[in-house]
Order: sequence, then C-alpha cells, then structure tokens
Amino acid sequence: MPSKQDQSATHRDGPRTRSLLVVGAAVVGLLIALQNPLVLVLLLTDGLLAVVVLLCVTLAGVAAVPLLRLGPLPARWQVLLGAGLGLGLLSIVLLVLGAAGILSRVVWIALLAIGAGAGILRVRGLLKTAADQAPARASGRMRWLWLLVCPFLALTILAASVPPGYLWAEEGNGYDVLEYHLQMPKEYLAAGRIVYAPHNVYASFPANVEMLYLLCMVLTGDAVDAAGACKMLNAGLAVLIVAAAWLIGRERSSTAGVVTGVAAAGTGWLTYLSGVAYVENGMLFFGMLAVAAMLRAVQQAPQRLRWAAAAGLLAGFSMGCKYTAVVLVGLPLAVGLLVAGPVGLRRRLASVGVLLVAQVAAFAPWLVKNAVMTHDPVFPLSGRVFDGYPDGWGQPESTHFAATHAPGPDEAGIAPRLKATWHQILADPDQRFGPVLFILAAWGLMSARGQHAAAALGMMLLMQLLAWLFVTHLFARFAVPLLIPLVALAGWVPLESSRCRRLVTAALLVGAAWNGLFLTRLYRAHTHPGPQRVNLEGATGFFTAGLGLGHEHLAVINQELPADSRILMVGDAKAFYFRRQVDYCVVFNRSPFVTVLESGAGPTDVVSWMARRGYTHVLVNWSEIERLRSSRYGFPSVVTRDLFEHLTSAGLRRTHEFSSNATGIPYAELYRVPPGR
Repeated sequence: MPSKQDQSATHRDGPRTRSLLVVGAAVVGLLIALQNPLVLVLLLTDGLLAVVVLLCVTLAGVAAVPLLRLGPLPARWQVLLGAGLGLGLLSIVLLVLGAAGILSRVVWIALLAIGAGAGILRVRGLLKTAADQAPARASGRMRWLWLLVCPFLALTILAASVPPGYLWAEEGNGYDVLEYHLQMPKEYLAAGRIVYAPHNVYASFPANVEMLYLLCMVLTGDAVDAAGACKMLNAGLAVLIVAAAWLIGRERSSTAGVVTGVAAAGTGWLTYLSGVAYVENGMLFFGMLAVAAMLRAVQQAPQRLRWAAAAGLLAGFSMGCKYTAVVLVGLPLAVGLLVAGPVGLRRRLASVGVLLVAQVAAFAPWLVKNAVMTHDPVFPLSGRVFDGYPDGWGQPESTHFAATHAPGPDEAGIAPRLKATWHQILADPDQRFGPVLFILAAWGLMSARGQHAAAALGMMLLMQLLAWLFVTHLFARFAVPLLIPLVALAGWVPLESSRCRRLVTAALLVGAAWNGLFLTRLYRAHTHPGPQRVNLEGATGFFTAGLGLGHEHLAVINQELPADSRILMVGDAKAFYFRRQVDYCVVFNRSPFVTVLESGAGPTDVVSWMARRGYTHVLVNWSEIERLRSSRYGFPSVVTRDLFEHLTSAGLRRTHEFSSNATGIPYAELYRVPPGR
C-alpha cells in the first residue's frame, strides 16, 4: 500500500499534472489560432481520424505485449510497447491482406474495432494495477519545462495540415510524397490490391509507414481526400517519438524523462518531417523504442535475451520503414548491445544473435514481397547479385540507379565527406539538431563513463556516423537517426544537485529558443513568400484545382477532361493530385514510351501505339525534363520538342500550353491523341 507521504504526493501531483496539460493545450491552441484558426477544425476531422487509428492500433498492440514474455511492466512500457507492436504488426497485416486484395473499408473498420476491444479488456487490468502501485517521485519544477514543447507542437500541427506538395524547398516541395509515398498507396487503393509497379522502382522499397497511409485512404474512401489524415498520422508518429524518448530518460528518473522528452521535442527535425508525408517519423519511433528496449536488456541481465528480442523486433519494424535503417538503426543497435556488459562475452553474443534474428523476422515480410514480385529480396539495391530482372527493370536501370544514389565525384574523398558532416549536421543552415543537443549528449556521455548503457549508446552513435559517411549519399535527412542516441545520452546528464538541474534547465531553455527561432524562420519562409501570408493549411483544392505554381495543368485535366480520359505523362512523375487515370514512369524505370521511340518507330507508328494503349491525351512536362537533365538523374535524349512537332504532324493535336512565368514559355503541353483506327 502507498505510504501517507506517497498518497500526499499523489494528491499534489495530480492537480499539477492537470494544470500543466490544460496550460499546454491552451498555449498550443492559441498559437495555432493566431496562424490559421481553420487548423483547429482540421484537428477535429483529419486529426481525429489519425488519433482514432493510432489509438485503436495501440490498444491492439497492448493486447499483444504479453506475447513478448517480459514479465510485469509499468503502464508506460505497456502502452508504448503496445504502440510499437501495434503499428508494426498492422503494417505487415495490411501488406499481406492488401496483396490478397482485401482492402475493404468495412473489413478494416471491423479489424480495428476487434483489436481495440481486445486492448481495452487488458487496459482495464493495467489501470487497476497502476492504481495499486506507489507513485513515482515527481520531477518537481522541471516538469514545467514541458511547456517548451508547445511552440514546436503547434508548428508541427500547422506543418502537418499543409497539403503535400508545398513544404519543403529542400525536399523539392515534397516531390517524393507525390511521386511514391502517397502515390503508391493511391494506386493500391485504385487497383484494390498491392501489386508490383513496373513504372515506379520506389514501390519496391519497404513501406511500413506507407501501409498506414493506405489504411487512412481505405477508411476515407478517397486517396486525395485522405492526404490530410495521412499527414496528421505522420505528426502523431512524431508525438510517439517524444514519448519513446521520455521513456528512455524515465528509466533513470522522472526528471531525466523530462530532459529526454523535451530535448527530442525541441529539435527541428520532428516538425520538419511532419511537414511531409515521409517515413522517417515511423523509422525514428521504432528506432527510439528499440533503443529503450536495448537499454533495458543491458540493465536487466536475467531477462537480457527477451529484451534483446523485443529490441530486435522493433528495430526490424524500423528497417521496414526505410532501407537505410538497416545500417543506421539495426546494425548500430547490434554493435551497441555487443559492447555493453555487465554479462560475459558468450551471453552478449547470444543476445546479439537473438536481436539479429528478431530484426530479420520483422523485416522479412518486405524481403518476401520483393522476392515474389521482383525475384530480388532487396530490390533494387542488389545490382548483379540476383539474376532475374522484373518488368521495367534491367542492368542499365540498375547501374543508373546505383550511380545516382551514391556520393558524387566531388564527395568521394574523406575530406569532402567530413566537410559534408559539418555542413549537413553540425552547421545545418536550418539547425534541425541544434548545438544544445550535442552539448547535452556529450555531457551525458562523459558523466556516465563506466556505465554499460552509455557505452552502448556511444558505440551506436559512432556506428551511425560512419554509416552516414560511407554508405549514404550524404543528404541531411539521412542523418536523422542520430537523434536516437543523442537524445538518449542527454538523459544521462547529472541531475542530482540543484546546480546541475539549473544548468540543464538553462540549456533546454536556450536550445528550445535557438531551435525554435530557426524552425519558425523556415516555416515563415514558406508561408510568407510575399508580403501576405499564404493560408494553405487544409487547402487540398489548391493543388487539385491547379492553383499552385507549376500545377496549372491540373485545372484542365481534373476539371475539363472527360472522366474516362487516360493520360500518358512524359517527364513528370508527380501523379498524386490527378483525378483522371494517368500513366507515368519515374526516371529510373524503363519507360514503354521511350522504348518505342528508341526502337526506331516513326511518328505515325508512335501515335498509333498511343491509341492502341488507350491513351486519350499526352502531358509533356518540359520543365521537369530540363530539371532532370541538369541533374545526375538525367533523362532520355530521344524526348525533344522537335519529336513532338513530328508527332503533331502525324495526328497528335496540341490543345493546351501551360506557363507559370512572365516569359510565357510553357513549362508543359497537353496533346490530344486521335482515336485508334
């Protein structure tokens, strides 16, 4: 039974916590309303759907936690492990059932309800157990540091409410989102099943997060209308990252939990990633939770193997979000566990073996999917290792892909790579890590010398840096997994004395102010391109109606062309906002249109080929073709303006020219294909 002192602490702690939540919610709501009150409405629509999905999946995961056989666990572990298991297993189940053509809205509502119901039954028992436990020592005044999170949460929600395709300039305004992160789930929804895409190599990447986007589309019934819910769900994953970071620190003390939670939330990366429907938030959540389980394995020797299995399972889910997580999460986690005692070498090797087996098991569904669809489990990364090439792919495409996804010639040496580390990570122009996080992590590492957990985190950080330097193509976003050990190490700063707590408090205040300044500047640069603010939050119609710069062609295609039109897209692969059937091909895949041109077919034969394929129109994006040709990606030289002049002579008819600048030079042209004879 709790002592009278504990009960008194509970009575004091409850109102303080409620006050903190009320004040925090009020601040976040006020900050959002000052920017665009419509976003508060979006939270009740798109945001509500995302929350319901995450809640149902977490409840289902809570019901599955006992399968890990980790023994009695505090409620915080049950809930967050439930979220990790639920989201990871849901993605795999959606992959399996989606490949079987089971994408019915009714079926998935029923599955979510069943999972949530099972979780509710178990949560009732957890709540009773939690009520019988003595409360943890309160974190005192430092708990109010959680209010530093409010501006970041407000900006995260605002960024998540902006339709994909606008944020951020460094990401080509979310080019990858419109090309495959949301486009492929849209195609699966239209096809009624998950299928191989010979026109889009990125469809063969592991897609745990894209499966969550697909679920939102299934529940909404329309892919484009679900874009807002997808982005809100992605922002929800960012919140879970902060919760997992808090969990890591909370294992040391409630005050350390405040430090790790606020340090994670106060980085610009989480808000930045919530502005685009990418997969890094999912990768980070699973990775952060995997590290929490790994640290538990290090600190609880009797259950080391079981916690290693849990960590491996979560790391495998992280790898199922993005291939790079193999070298930036999975392998560094294994090395960290290997060097961390206090058990002997044989026991450490056994735990690493269990970890790796669990990683492969969680990652295997995506390997099997590729093996079945492409005859290559790690397509398209294997090059010449596997003999079979799927439709739309061959040795030239494999060579091209590998060459353009490696560091360029000017980044090949050690000195250029170290220079990239400085410019992309430490001196990032947008300060998405921020110097204070590095300072806190270094302080924590030095303060925890001799601690096995800190040694594991330090080794993980070193392995990640080496992997980023020598395996990735040195893009800033690929360094995001560094957040995991950096935040965890920040939880080791000394907090025993009041002087240390004041120093840590000051550091978090300065870090939040510094990072918040750069993040606000970045967001403002996009929402204030001129003297007036552009209120795009929730404005999906801004793109589908062709109001966006460079998207004017969508107005004609979505609103003027017949519903049964079929458009061949040449050059452009941003197909998400089209309301008509479009055929496109990313620059790395073998284009059937280019293949016909390279076969030597004359203009009349090419136009006849278009008609036989059922195309009613051709959209040529000259601006995108020129952009690709000026980059390392390139674009086939056979596609020229002269070519289309010849095709026009053979029966193709130009119907529209689209221009976005004062010069009047069209960035794209729309042609009508004559009916086949």
